[in-house]
Amino acid sequence: MALELYKPEEATRSRGALAVTGGGLLLYGVISLYEYLAIGFWQDDLTRGMMGDEFPISPRVLLCMILMVVVAVGIYVLCNNRKVVDFLISTEAEMGKVSWPTRQEVVYNSLVVIITVIILAVYLGLVDFGLAAFKNKIPWDDFWTRIFQGGA
Repeated sequence: MALELYKPEEATRSRGALAVTGGGLLLYGVISLYEYLAIGFWQDDLTRGMMGDEFPISPRVLLCMILMVVVAVGIYVLCNNRKVVDFLISTEAEMGKVSWPTRQEVVYNSLVVIITVIILAVYLGLVDFGLAAFKNKIPWDDFWTRIFQGGA
């Protein structure tokens, strides 16, 4: 059948994550398009009674609904594509082989990174403060003129 899933018992988490992510992006895109079509000349062209009073749905709503259905079908087809599903299955298998660090290792490494960033920020702040103080002590407006005239 056309609506049967390819290998339905495998890659369920990856396939679900792909569908949820695609659906979220689809929803964001349709809402953004709907808001965009409400601006300026789009609103005048699309809501000036093109469909008449007997059809209360505005063309921009109709366009967004059609786009949503078409892209939702595309997401379903993508989640059922043989190559994509085989890729997701192999990715899940490889992720199972990864040796993940313990919680203690993650906390320790995160602390090392945070402390390093703080030390570098303090160092760069002191260097910046020193260079700014040095810059303010030298009269830069005629600095090069005095150097070249004094050497001539």
